[in-house]
Amino acid sequence: MVRPRSDLFMQHFLASCQGQDIPIKHLYVEYRHWIERSEPFPDVATELKTLAAQGAYFKRIVAPVVGDPVCELATFLETFDIRTSYPLLLALMGAGVPETEWTKISSIIESYLLRRAVCNFTTKNYNKIFLQLTRQLREKGYSADNLRAALLSQIGESAGWPDDAAFREAWVHKSLYTTLSSPKLVHIYVRLNQTYMSSKSEPVVFAAAPSIEHILPQTWQDHWPLPDGSRGMSMIELFSAEPDDPRAIASRAREAALQTLGNMTILSTGLNSAQSNSGWENKRPQLMAHSLLPINQQLANKDVWDEAAIFMRGEALFERALKIWPRALI
Repeated sequence: MVRPRSDLFMQHFLASCQGQDIPIKHLYVEYRHWIERSEPFPDVATELKTLAAQGAYFKRIVAPVVGDPVCELATFLETFDIRTSYPLLLALMGAGVPETEWTKISSIIESYLLRRAVCNFTTKNYNKIFLQLTRQLREKGYSADNLRAALLSQIGESAGWPDDAAFREAWVHKSLYTTLSSPKLVHIYVRLNQTYMSSKSEPVVFAAAPSIEHILPQTWQDHWPLPDGSRGMSMIELFSAEPDDPRAIASRAREAALQTLGNMTILSTGLNSAQSNSGWENKRPQLMAHSLLPINQQLANKDVWDEAAIFMRGEALFERALKIWPRALI
Protein backbone atom coordinates (compact mmCIF):
# COMPACT_ATOMS: atom_id res chain seq x y z
CA MET A 1 0.00 0.00 0.00
CA VAL A 2 1.33 3.44 -0.96
CA ARG A 3 0.96 5.83 1.94
CA PRO A 4 0.25 9.56 1.48
CA ARG A 5 3.25 11.75 2.13
CA SER A 6 1.33 13.37 4.99
CA ASP A 7 1.16 9.99 6.76
CA LEU A 8 4.89 9.46 6.30
CA PHE A 9 5.57 12.93 7.66
CA MET A 10 3.47 12.34 10.77
CA GLN A 11 5.12 8.97 11.37
CA HIS A 12 8.63 10.44 11.23
CA PHE A 13 7.62 13.55 13.17
CA LEU A 14 6.16 11.50 16.01
CA ALA A 15 9.16 9.16 16.02
CA SER A 16 11.45 12.20 16.20
CA CYS A 17 9.54 13.72 19.12
CA GLN A 18 9.16 10.51 21.10
CA GLY A 19 12.37 8.72 20.16
CA GLN A 20 10.53 5.49 19.46
CA ASP A 21 9.15 3.59 16.48
CA ILE A 22 5.62 4.62 15.48
CA PRO A 23 3.32 2.16 13.64
CA ILE A 24 2.01 3.99 10.58
CA LYS A 25 -1.37 2.23 10.92
CA HIS A 26 -2.01 3.89 14.29
CA LEU A 27 -1.00 7.49 13.63
CA TYR A 28 -4.19 9.09 14.94
CA VAL A 29 -4.15 7.08 18.17
CA GLU A 30 -0.41 7.60 18.68
CA TYR A 31 -0.69 11.35 18.11
CA ARG A 32 -3.68 11.71 20.44
CA HIS A 33 -1.99 9.70 23.20
CA TRP A 34 1.17 11.74 22.84
CA ILE A 35 -0.73 15.02 23.10
CA GLU A 36 -2.77 13.85 26.09
CA ARG A 37 0.15 12.21 27.88
CA SER A 38 2.99 14.67 27.29
CA GLU A 39 1.17 17.97 26.63
CA PRO A 40 4.02 19.14 24.37
CA PHE A 41 2.30 22.37 23.26
CA PRO A 42 0.91 25.17 25.44
CA ASP A 43 -1.85 25.92 22.93
CA VAL A 44 -3.23 24.98 19.52
CA ALA A 45 -1.51 27.88 17.79
CA THR A 46 1.91 26.62 18.90
CA GLU A 47 0.98 23.10 17.85
CA LEU A 48 0.01 24.21 14.34
CA LYS A 49 3.11 26.38 14.02
CA THR A 50 5.32 23.44 14.99
CA LEU A 51 3.60 21.10 12.55
CA ALA A 52 3.98 23.64 9.74
CA ALA A 53 7.67 24.11 10.46
CA GLN A 54 8.32 20.38 10.68
CA GLY A 55 6.34 19.83 7.50
CA ALA A 56 8.61 22.30 5.72
CA TYR A 57 11.66 20.47 7.07
CA PHE A 58 10.26 17.15 5.81
CA LYS A 59 9.74 18.64 2.35
CA ARG A 60 13.39 19.71 2.29
CA ILE A 61 14.34 16.08 3.00
CA VAL A 62 12.06 14.31 0.51
CA ALA A 63 12.28 16.97 -2.24
CA PRO A 64 15.82 18.35 -1.81
CA VAL A 65 16.85 21.50 -3.63
CA VAL A 66 20.41 22.10 -4.79
CA GLY A 67 22.06 24.69 -2.55
CA ASP A 68 20.16 23.65 0.56
CA PRO A 69 22.60 22.39 3.25
CA VAL A 70 20.38 19.31 3.58
CA CYS A 71 20.41 18.47 -0.14
CA GLU A 72 23.49 16.28 -0.45
CA LEU A 73 22.67 14.13 2.56
CA ALA A 74 18.99 13.83 1.61
CA THR A 75 19.95 12.78 -1.92
CA PHE A 76 22.38 10.20 -0.56
CA LEU A 77 19.76 8.77 1.82
CA GLU A 78 17.27 8.41 -1.03
CA THR A 79 19.85 6.73 -3.27
CA PHE A 80 20.78 4.27 -0.53
CA ASP A 81 17.13 3.81 0.49
CA ILE A 82 17.66 4.76 4.15
CA ARG A 83 14.56 6.66 5.25
CA THR A 84 14.73 5.44 8.83
CA SER A 85 17.12 8.33 9.45
CA TYR A 86 14.40 10.92 8.86
CA PRO A 87 13.40 11.31 12.54
CA LEU A 88 16.98 12.27 13.37
CA LEU A 89 17.11 14.74 10.49
CA LEU A 90 13.85 16.36 11.61
CA ALA A 91 15.22 16.70 15.14
CA LEU A 92 18.45 18.26 13.84
CA MET A 93 16.60 20.74 11.66
CA GLY A 94 14.18 21.59 14.45
CA ALA A 95 17.13 22.29 16.74
CA GLY A 96 18.40 24.91 14.30
CA VAL A 97 21.80 23.31 13.73
CA PRO A 98 24.03 25.89 11.95
CA GLU A 99 25.16 25.19 8.39
CA THR A 100 28.81 24.61 9.34
CA GLU A 101 27.81 21.99 11.89
CA TRP A 102 25.29 20.49 9.49
CA THR A 103 28.03 19.93 6.93
CA LYS A 104 30.04 17.92 9.47
CA ILE A 105 26.99 15.96 10.59
CA SER A 106 26.12 15.12 6.97
CA SER A 107 29.65 13.86 6.36
CA ILE A 108 29.53 11.67 9.48
CA ILE A 109 26.16 10.10 8.62
CA GLU A 110 27.17 9.41 5.01
CA SER A 111 30.50 7.92 6.06
CA TYR A 112 28.81 5.65 8.60
CA LEU A 113 26.18 4.41 6.16
CA LEU A 114 28.36 4.14 3.07
CA ARG A 115 31.11 2.21 4.85
CA ARG A 116 28.49 -0.20 6.16
CA ALA A 117 27.03 -0.60 2.66
CA VAL A 118 30.45 -1.30 1.14
CA CYS A 119 31.13 -3.86 3.88
CA ASN A 120 27.67 -5.36 3.18
CA PHE A 121 26.56 -4.95 6.79
CA THR A 122 22.89 -5.36 7.67
CA THR A 123 20.43 -2.46 7.52
CA LYS A 124 17.71 -4.10 9.60
CA ASN A 125 18.57 -2.23 12.82
CA TYR A 126 18.74 1.26 11.33
CA ASN A 127 15.37 2.33 12.72
CA LYS A 128 16.54 1.50 16.26
CA ILE A 129 19.97 3.07 15.71
CA PHE A 130 18.62 6.39 14.44
CA LEU A 131 15.96 6.62 17.11
CA GLN A 132 18.62 5.97 19.74
CA LEU A 133 20.78 8.69 18.18
CA THR A 134 17.82 11.07 18.27
CA ARG A 135 17.34 10.44 21.99
CA GLN A 136 21.06 10.74 22.75
CA LEU A 137 21.54 14.00 20.87
CA ARG A 138 18.42 15.50 22.41
CA GLU A 139 19.96 14.80 25.81
CA LYS A 140 23.62 15.67 25.09
CA GLY A 141 23.27 18.30 22.39
CA TYR A 142 22.93 18.35 18.62
CA SER A 143 26.57 18.50 17.58
CA ALA A 144 28.85 16.66 15.17
CA ASP A 145 31.15 15.64 18.02
CA ASN A 146 28.30 14.05 19.99
CA LEU A 147 27.03 12.27 16.88
CA ARG A 148 30.49 10.91 16.05
CA ALA A 149 31.02 9.71 19.61
CA ALA A 150 27.66 7.95 19.63
CA LEU A 151 28.36 6.17 16.35
CA LEU A 152 31.88 5.19 17.35
CA SER A 153 30.44 3.52 20.44
CA GLN A 154 28.42 1.14 18.27
CA ILE A 155 29.98 -2.28 17.73
CA GLY A 156 29.56 -5.32 15.49
CA GLU A 157 28.06 -5.81 12.06
CA SER A 158 24.60 -4.92 13.36
CA ALA A 159 25.51 -1.34 14.26
CA GLY A 160 29.26 -0.68 14.10
CA TRP A 161 31.00 1.97 12.02
CA PRO A 162 33.55 -0.02 9.94
CA ASP A 163 37.15 1.01 10.59
CA ASP A 164 39.65 1.70 7.81
CA ALA A 165 40.92 -1.89 7.70
CA ALA A 166 37.45 -3.41 7.21
CA PHE A 167 36.52 -0.66 4.75
CA ARG A 168 39.68 -1.29 2.69
CA GLU A 169 39.22 -5.07 2.64
CA ALA A 170 35.73 -4.73 1.19
CA TRP A 171 36.63 -1.84 -1.12
CA VAL A 172 39.63 -3.54 -2.72
CA HIS A 173 38.66 -7.22 -2.66
CA LYS A 174 34.89 -7.71 -2.42
CA SER A 175 32.64 -8.21 -5.46
CA LEU A 176 30.63 -5.07 -4.80
CA TYR A 177 28.88 -5.09 -8.17
CA THR A 178 26.84 -7.98 -6.83
CA THR A 179 25.94 -6.32 -3.51
CA LEU A 180 25.48 -2.64 -4.38
CA SER A 181 22.82 -1.42 -6.80
CA SER A 182 23.78 0.63 -9.84
CA PRO A 183 22.58 3.96 -8.32
CA LYS A 184 24.73 3.31 -5.24
CA LEU A 185 27.79 2.54 -7.35
CA VAL A 186 27.15 5.61 -9.49
CA HIS A 187 27.05 7.75 -6.33
CA ILE A 188 30.41 6.36 -5.25
CA TYR A 189 32.09 7.04 -8.60
CA VAL A 190 30.56 10.51 -8.95
CA ARG A 191 32.01 11.41 -5.56
CA LEU A 192 35.37 9.91 -6.51
CA ASN A 193 35.38 11.80 -9.79
CA GLN A 194 34.94 15.07 -7.89
CA THR A 195 38.24 14.48 -6.09
CA TYR A 196 40.11 14.72 -9.40
CA MET A 197 38.70 18.17 -10.09
CA SER A 198 40.18 21.49 -9.01
CA SER A 199 38.47 24.76 -8.25
CA LYS A 200 39.18 25.73 -11.87
CA SER A 201 37.47 22.67 -13.32
CA GLU A 202 34.15 23.12 -15.06
CA PRO A 203 31.28 21.58 -13.08
CA VAL A 204 30.02 18.27 -14.43
CA VAL A 205 26.26 18.11 -14.92
CA PHE A 206 24.82 14.81 -16.15
CA ALA A 207 21.80 15.11 -18.45
CA ALA A 208 20.89 11.58 -17.38
CA ALA A 209 22.20 9.26 -14.70
CA PRO A 210 25.60 7.79 -15.68
CA SER A 211 25.93 4.06 -16.18
CA ILE A 212 28.39 1.64 -14.63
CA GLU A 213 31.01 0.27 -17.01
CA HIS A 214 33.29 -2.67 -16.29
CA ILE A 215 36.76 -1.84 -17.60
CA LEU A 216 37.64 -5.52 -17.84
CA PRO A 217 34.30 -6.65 -19.33
CA GLN A 218 32.06 -9.24 -17.78
CA THR A 219 32.31 -11.22 -21.02
CA TRP A 220 36.10 -11.22 -21.28
CA GLN A 221 37.17 -14.65 -22.48
CA ASP A 222 37.29 -13.88 -26.23
CA HIS A 223 39.49 -10.78 -26.19
CA TRP A 224 41.22 -10.74 -22.80
CA PRO A 225 43.66 -13.67 -22.53
CA LEU A 226 44.96 -14.83 -19.17
CA PRO A 227 48.44 -13.69 -18.02
CA ASP A 228 50.05 -16.73 -19.68
CA GLY A 229 48.30 -15.97 -22.97
CA SER A 230 45.77 -18.80 -22.75
CA ARG A 231 42.02 -18.37 -23.11
CA GLY A 232 40.08 -18.01 -19.89
CA MET A 233 37.44 -20.47 -18.78
CA SER A 234 33.75 -19.68 -18.73
CA MET A 235 31.71 -20.22 -15.58
CA ILE A 236 30.36 -23.47 -17.06
CA GLU A 237 33.89 -24.70 -17.73
CA LEU A 238 35.01 -23.69 -14.26
CA PHE A 239 32.23 -25.71 -12.71
CA SER A 240 33.74 -28.95 -14.02
CA ALA A 241 37.44 -27.97 -13.95
CA GLU A 242 39.94 -29.59 -11.63
CA PRO A 243 40.75 -27.38 -8.61
CA ASP A 244 44.49 -27.34 -9.42
CA ASP A 245 44.07 -26.60 -13.13
CA PRO A 246 46.27 -23.50 -13.80
CA ARG A 247 43.73 -22.05 -16.24
CA ALA A 248 40.94 -22.55 -13.73
CA ILE A 249 42.95 -20.88 -10.95
CA ALA A 250 43.79 -17.91 -13.20
CA SER A 251 40.20 -17.65 -14.45
CA ARG A 252 38.83 -17.63 -10.90
CA ALA A 253 41.30 -14.92 -9.91
CA ARG A 254 40.10 -12.81 -12.82
CA GLU A 255 36.46 -13.39 -11.98
CA ALA A 256 37.19 -12.30 -8.40
CA ALA A 257 38.76 -9.04 -9.61
CA LEU A 258 36.07 -8.42 -12.21
CA GLN A 259 33.35 -7.10 -9.88
CA THR A 260 35.55 -5.03 -7.53
CA LEU A 261 35.55 -1.24 -7.40
CA GLY A 262 38.99 -1.12 -9.02
CA ASN A 263 37.52 -2.49 -12.25
CA MET A 264 34.50 -0.23 -12.63
CA THR A 265 33.83 3.35 -13.62
CA ILE A 266 30.99 5.57 -14.84
CA LEU A 267 30.13 6.74 -18.34
CA SER A 268 27.55 9.34 -19.31
CA THR A 269 27.24 7.68 -22.71
CA GLY A 270 27.52 3.92 -22.59
CA LEU A 271 29.69 1.88 -24.92
CA ASN A 272 27.97 -0.57 -27.21
CA SER A 273 28.54 -4.25 -26.48
CA ALA A 274 31.20 -4.71 -29.18
CA GLN A 275 33.25 -1.78 -27.85
CA SER A 276 32.72 -2.80 -24.26
CA ASN A 277 33.89 -6.38 -24.80
CA SER A 278 36.80 -5.63 -27.14
CA GLY A 279 40.42 -5.98 -26.04
CA TRP A 280 42.13 -3.24 -24.03
CA GLU A 281 44.06 -1.96 -27.05
CA ASN A 282 40.70 -1.15 -28.68
CA LYS A 283 38.62 -0.40 -25.61
CA ARG A 284 40.97 2.19 -24.09
CA PRO A 285 40.67 4.68 -27.00
CA GLN A 286 36.89 4.15 -26.99
CA LEU A 287 36.73 5.00 -23.29
CA MET A 288 38.78 8.13 -23.87
CA ALA A 289 36.57 9.15 -26.77
CA HIS A 290 33.33 8.59 -24.84
CA SER A 291 34.29 10.31 -21.60
CA LEU A 292 36.11 13.43 -20.49
CA LEU A 293 35.51 12.66 -16.82
CA PRO A 294 38.79 13.03 -14.90
CA ILE A 295 38.33 9.63 -13.24
CA ASN A 296 38.38 8.03 -16.70
CA GLN A 297 41.19 10.12 -18.15
CA GLN A 298 43.43 8.54 -15.51
CA LEU A 299 43.17 5.32 -17.55
CA ALA A 300 44.79 6.86 -20.65
CA ASN A 301 48.33 5.89 -19.61
CA LYS A 302 47.45 2.30 -18.66
CA ASP A 303 49.07 0.13 -21.34
CA VAL A 304 47.94 -3.07 -19.66
CA TRP A 305 44.69 -3.76 -17.85
CA ASP A 306 44.81 -6.94 -15.80
CA GLU A 307 44.32 -8.16 -12.25
CA ALA A 308 47.38 -6.24 -11.02
CA ALA A 309 46.14 -3.00 -12.61
CA ILE A 310 42.70 -3.53 -11.08
CA PHE A 311 44.19 -4.03 -7.62
CA MET A 312 46.40 -0.94 -7.93
CA ARG A 313 43.47 1.21 -9.07
CA GLY A 314 41.33 -0.13 -6.23
CA GLU A 315 44.02 0.89 -3.74
CA ALA A 316 44.39 4.33 -5.34
CA LEU A 317 40.63 4.93 -5.27
CA PHE A 318 40.50 3.77 -1.67
CA GLU A 319 42.98 6.47 -0.62
CA ARG A 320 40.56 9.00 -2.06
CA ALA A 321 37.62 7.27 -0.41
CA LEU A 322 39.26 7.71 3.00
CA LYS A 323 39.18 11.47 2.48
CA ILE A 324 35.58 11.51 1.26
CA TRP A 325 34.21 9.16 3.92
CA PRO A 326 36.51 9.50 6.96
CA ARG A 327 35.89 7.83 10.27
CA ALA A 328 38.41 9.85 12.29
CA LEU A 329 38.09 13.52 13.14
CA ILE A 330 36.88 15.62 10.22
